[in-house]
Amino acid sequence: MVVAPSLDAEAAVKAYKQKHGIDYPLLAGARKSAQSYGVQAFPTMFLVGKDGKVLWKGHFEDAALTKAIEAAVGAK
Repeated sequence: MVVAPSLDAEAAVKAYKQKHGIDYPLLAGARKSAQSYGVQAFPTMFLVGKDGKVLWKGHFEDAALTKAIEAAVGAK
């Protein structure tokens, strides 16, 4: 699962998701979560495995994200 924390309120996050056609979860009001995961800049996304462990962290345009997703699902 790909998850992206946001410091914005839920209504603003919902509007942003609709405007940009985002289908992955954005966590509204996630200041504490962002701090605990060491987010230092936005946007930051996380790829979380079935076991709940973070498999990848970074910017959504990072080519390493695609490789991390492929590795997580066993694709070649």
